[in-house]
Amino acid sequence: MEFLTPLFAAIGAAAAAVPVVLHMLRRAPTQDMPFSLVRFLKPSQPKLTKRSSIEHWPLMLLRMLALVLIGLAFARPFLRHVVSLAGDERAMRSLTILVDSSASMRRDGLYEQVQEAVKQVVADLRPDDLLSVATFSAATRTVISRDDWLAASDGERTALVDAFLADWEPDWNATNTGQAMRIAADELAAENADRPNITQRRLIVITDFQRGSDLNELKTGQWPDSIEVDLKVVEPLEKGNAGLTFLPDRRLDRMRVRLMSAGDTVRQDYRLQMQNKDGQNVGEPVAVTVPPGQRRSVVLPAADRDSGEVVAMVGLLGDDHMFDNWVDLPAASSPIVTVAHIGSATRNDPESMRYYLQRVLSGNDERDVRLVDLIKQDGVVLPVPADAALVVATDAIPPSLMKSVEEFLSRSGTLLLAPPDVAAVKSLGDLLPPEFTVEEADIEDYAMLGTLDYEHPLLSVFAESRFADFSSIRFWHHRRLEFSQENRTQGDWSVIARFDTGLPAIAEIRAEDTGRIFLLAAGWQPADSQLALSTRFPPLLTRVLSLAAPVQRDQLVATVGDKIRPGTLVSAARWTLTGPDERTLTTDELRDEQNPDDEPVVQLQTPGRYLLEGVAEDGSEQSLVLIAGIAASESQTETLPIGQLQALRIGVESNLPGSEATDSEDETATGQLSANELEDRQKWWRRMLLAGLACLALEAVWARRLEQKAAA
Repeated sequence: MEFLTPLFAAIGAAAAAVPVVLHMLRRAPTQDMPFSLVRFLKPSQPKLTKRSSIEHWPLMLLRMLALVLIGLAFARPFLRHVVSLAGDERAMRSLTILVDSSASMRRDGLYEQVQEAVKQVVADLRPDDLLSVATFSAATRTVISRDDWLAASDGERTALVDAFLADWEPDWNATNTGQAMRIAADELAAENADRPNITQRRLIVITDFQRGSDLNELKTGQWPDSIEVDLKVVEPLEKGNAGLTFLPDRRLDRMRVRLMSAGDTVRQDYRLQMQNKDGQNVGEPVAVTVPPGQRRSVVLPAADRDSGEVVAMVGLLGDDHMFDNWVDLPAASSPIVTVAHIGSATRNDPESMRYYLQRVLSGNDERDVRLVDLIKQDGVVLPVPADAALVVATDAIPPSLMKSVEEFLSRSGTLLLAPPDVAAVKSLGDLLPPEFTVEEADIEDYAMLGTLDYEHPLLSVFAESRFADFSSIRFWHHRRLEFSQENRTQGDWSVIARFDTGLPAIAEIRAEDTGRIFLLAAGWQPADSQLALSTRFPPLLTRVLSLAAPVQRDQLVATVGDKIRPGTLVSAARWTLTGPDERTLTTDELRDEQNPDDEPVVQLQTPGRYLLEGVAEDGSEQSLVLIAGIAASESQTETLPIGQLQALRIGVESNLPGSEATDSEDETATGQLSANELEDRQKWWRRMLLAGLACLALEAVWARRLEQKAAA
């Protein structure tokens, strides 16, 4: 006889010694003897002696037997024996097939092996066997339930399996093997009460068992003893793999990707090819060397410097498995910003404004800024480049450039004019407001900035009190700008900052309907002011650049399988989500009819670029680009050792080399039941508990009779 909880048997045996000890240590007198008057005698306690013999030993044995029986009942005893399946017509087996459908199963040769493995398992089934089929990746999905299998005839069962194999294909999610095995084991173990004639429960896992599999769910709790695991590992035609993942970078003028090589990879030389959104190659491939089992981070330009094409995706060339070799990138609209300069082209003159302009633009921590001089040192004048986002004039604009500047402003361009003299302001000509006048201002000592409009986008970055102090900047010379209030058209011009004398220091002028001009009253060179030497100059100039070429940040990087709430991301009541395959999802299609107020949740199913467009309640339109990539763990494709499961005390039979076969073949023939199943069938604890209670009842009656006899 064996016990499920032998601790209670030991406790019952120890408790059986209690009656013996109590009987041996009994000190009370057995009889009271009355005496005559003893009031004059000195009182004394009776002498007690240990009893050397046991009184009423049958009563003691009855009490001991009751304690032992109750302890054995709680220990859950059972008799170990083997049930023959051949002799039990009601005996059946219950099997569950788990098929791995994660992204790593897209490697060449795995599809055919999965088909063959499922067909082989089904072919070995007996007529009375139960079967269920489920697929798993990040989540588990039942394809054929046991109820469907029981309700189907032999022909219908074959059709169910064939339909599953015809529709099965891997998805793009990560692999959570532990969760899938735990769910399947719980379902198999739950059949104890429903179908007591099941003599064997087997879990068949068909997977590549790659290193990126998540087994954490198996580390919690104990694996059921009655659940056998048959691990069928499929292997690709070519071992090894290398994959790409995107790594966010704080700069917009470059992209960072990580190349990961599996431990069983043979080759180590690869090439990275950049492409635009249309799938056309951008630039030449970049050679990368990654030893097996290691990873490398590679920085790539966000746009080609020669053609200006924006990089939208990067591909890995030279790998045998293509499922994780391409990644979409959050392409910026202008990763490399072109700034045109009109003025002296002297680069190393600290007395010129270009000297300070170049240093501020070169120190931009978000994007690469290219400064182009339109007036060369030899006198050649170039037109404004078509890709220019900002034109900075630090001298008078030549008449030959005015047409090009006007065309630039008509394309919603921004012009920053820092005039060293009155002539530079007048060179704007017709772009200035009507009745505008300019002359050199009379300054006795120096001027300072007085009133600033911190609500204007140009100065909003200085709104906090710790940044709002411009009193340390002194202007030795500046131009007197006078605008006519009588002929002003709403929105034509506005003053952003004024000197302490009330004269305009910075003005914004609308030009060519869509363009704008930021007009300064003074230059930033040391001869005019201390502006270039102050800590406020770099953020001020960077702010002008940001207004001229806004940084595109409306992009979100996610992983396939992530769940999003589109309405929350774009703050819109109605939205449309367009996936990489051009399919669209709308609010009405996903909103739950029973809970119309709940925000729908969308799971990203495929890698690529998603476009989310929404319309807010006030009618404003918003858009967001989502980049979904494959989980990096799917690139770790080397096979895990079978010891990963054996270390968790899971009995595994596997086709992996070196794995030891269990006794499952013999158990299949003989039908060895688990301890829980044997105890549940025999239920010896009920009989022992009843016998123990009967002993206690008999002991109570016997002890009562002895007590009445002694009293009489």
